[in-house]
Amino acid sequence: MEGIMMKKTIIILIAAAFAASCTGMLDQAPANQIGSAQMWTTESLADKGIAGLYVNFYRTDLSRIQLRYNDMTGINRQGWMGVEFQTDFVSDNYHLMHLAKATKDATEFTVWYDWKWTYTTIHACNDAIANLYKANLSEEKYNRYMCEARFIRAWAYARLAKIYGEVPIYLDVISNEQCTKTQSSNEDVWQVVIDDCTECIKCKDFPDNTLSVNYGRPSKGAAYSLRGIAYVFLERWQEAYDDFTKVSECGYGLWAGKFIDFFNYKNEKDHEMIFPLQFGSEAGYCDNLQLMIGGRDTWNSWSNVRPSSDFVDYFQNADGSKFEWKKVPGFEDWDKLKPYQREVYFLRDGIKSKTWSAAHESAIKERIKKIGQDIFDRYYIDNGNEDRVRSAYNNRDPRLKDICLVPYDPYDTFKDATDNGGKIQKGKELRWPFLNEGDDYGDYYIGDYQSMYVYKKYSYNKPDDLEDRLRCPTDWPLIRFTDIVLLKAEALVHLGRLGEAVEIVNQIRSRAGMPAVSVGSEEEVMEAVRYERRVELCLEGVDYFDEWRWGTYKQMKFQGKDVYGGQSWWKEWEGYDYNWYYSDDMYPWAAPASECQRNPDLKKKEGWAY
Repeated sequence: MEGIMMKKTIIILIAAAFAASCTGMLDQAPANQIGSAQMWTTESLADKGIAGLYVNFYRTDLSRIQLRYNDMTGINRQGWMGVEFQTDFVSDNYHLMHLAKATKDATEFTVWYDWKWTYTTIHACNDAIANLYKANLSEEKYNRYMCEARFIRAWAYARLAKIYGEVPIYLDVISNEQCTKTQSSNEDVWQVVIDDCTECIKCKDFPDNTLSVNYGRPSKGAAYSLRGIAYVFLERWQEAYDDFTKVSECGYGLWAGKFIDFFNYKNEKDHEMIFPLQFGSEAGYCDNLQLMIGGRDTWNSWSNVRPSSDFVDYFQNADGSKFEWKKVPGFEDWDKLKPYQREVYFLRDGIKSKTWSAAHESAIKERIKKIGQDIFDRYYIDNGNEDRVRSAYNNRDPRLKDICLVPYDPYDTFKDATDNGGKIQKGKELRWPFLNEGDDYGDYYIGDYQSMYVYKKYSYNKPDDLEDRLRCPTDWPLIRFTDIVLLKAEALVHLGRLGEAVEIVNQIRSRAGMPAVSVGSEEEVMEAVRYERRVELCLEGVDYFDEWRWGTYKQMKFQGKDVYGGQSWWKEWEGYDYNWYYSDDMYPWAAPASECQRNPDLKKKEGWAY
């Protein structure tokens, strides 16, 4: 496979990818597919069948971002972004329904969707593994294709193990009616991942990497990575370290350029990318992430996916020290003020001295009324309020402004062909209150919830970057080297080799322009590893599982509270129209209610509604 050509070869899809998915809600025999009995009978059909193993990863309807419809397809990418510590979604997004209900609901669509999606992938791989011998392939090609199918199956079981903990294991071709097993232990599920990856590693015909030939398809480096991840979740640290060490020996390594430049389609084929989900700009082979991130002033996007203020505040100062609002000059009383009163710090200049239209005057008075006239009079600076808040975002970890658009930071951006004569809009700024979108140097327009941050990572801001917001060609890393090398550092911490762990952390920090950290206690070094993973891997579907694995999810996503939610710049969350509800039993997820009804041998999870 070369680039996006992998997806273009999917002309005939294997029926087994859909017919035996352990759910009764799928199309059993789509008209454009042929049966499994014929699928593997020739080399040409086998080529298409292996390519078909990847089709489940892709969306067919890019105009929607909600996961609530039975015809939805593709990996639940945005769902896992939404439950990460780093990200806030608007309230009507079904990806957050898991957070938005105090009692977790096994009938929730996303709980069913990930189960269905993953088993669909697994049964397609089982079909390939069982039938590839019929295609009369060369030994080399047969072995390589078997490894691809085993690896994708292993990746899918790893996903199930992360999400649901205990799940049924199916390694043979079966019908819907035969999907009657109860859950196996989490350890046994991870053992399936280990076993499949081991077979891939042992195979003489499985390539070390696919950086120059068959780009994007699995490799031994990917198998070592995934097996190492399994060992991490099983806390088998020496074995994890050994596997992660092998990944670089297979030809993979750290992206050497500026951090943010890696997330541009022009640079995506670097040796940093171990196992990517590939996208192109041609209709049918592209992604719709731009639709979800950015704001209205960036490709007219919807800004459904946004950085939480907790994440923005988490970025260290440029000297490596912890950022605290109360230590920023002019913000000494931050902790003394109630969150809604802190809004005063974020107001635009000239509220007192400028002449405003009646509509703008009304909007300004509304803000002052909420803050309180006494607080406004005490803390507002008519000529300098903007500079004061800018200072809070300057001299921070450089990745902050790479990843996030922050208030009063000028941004050149492109909206669409009808705005500003189809040219880039210069110097747009997130100002508060939002009054005048304008063109050059106007207020940056997010959409609803204007006083929230905007993602720049994975977002494009120039007219020649994209064809439109539904044609995003940037590959998404299912596994990349920074993830693996930081897991290697984590393994070293648990092995007591703190100095070596710090060396890895400082490699990542040096690339980002951050000062080195020193060897400290085990917890201090572990926290340095956590910091790099949270910052580097945001929007990559990793953090949710990291935080639960570390036992830090409530602390980070909920700030230690049982009820929390989306936050404005000034950390106000009460009064918004959505809250999140924490419970100790919310993870791992329960088996879907519909599956439990169909298969009575599945165990229901206590604390969940059925």
